[in-house]
Amino acid sequence: MKIPTLIMTATVLAGCATVASSAGPATLTSANKAPYGSYVVDAGGRALYILEGTRGAPGTNRCSGPCLQVWPPLGATAPQVVGGRLSQRLVSVVPGYGGPQVAYAGWPLYYYHHDRVPSDTTGQHVTDSWGTWHLLSPSGQPIRPAGSPGY
Repeated sequence: MKIPTLIMTATVLAGCATVASSAGPATLTSANKAPYGSYVVDAGGRALYILEGTRGAPGTNRCSGPCLQVWPPLGATAPQVVGGRLSQRLVSVVPGYGGPQVAYAGWPLYYYHHDRVPSDTTGQHVTDSWGTWHLLSPSGQPIRPAGSPGY
């Protein structure tokens, strides 16, 4: 069966757009939603999450293999912060298993594959085989449920 050129071209271009978007600058800002308050999002308003225990020195990033399918990293080589209450000095690029990724306040940032629209925050306080995941406040602190212990 022969695939029409137009369909094949569209598929290739769509793949290139995905790769290109993860290699360029990342724009971070903040959103506000009860009961979490203000939290870090990308320019499209998609929530970004952190994995407990991965803040700090290189080598602490433990999301690899199947984890990257569930929690895709925010990849970029030159992060840029605009809007919200975020601080440019808290943004960095760190090595990740999926390539360079954006970190905020030392926390590598991830999306959650179950979030479907920009206001979704379904990854908040998810505990899975990789650990516990949280939204991140503009100050760089994980947003934990009331009464939960600090890590």
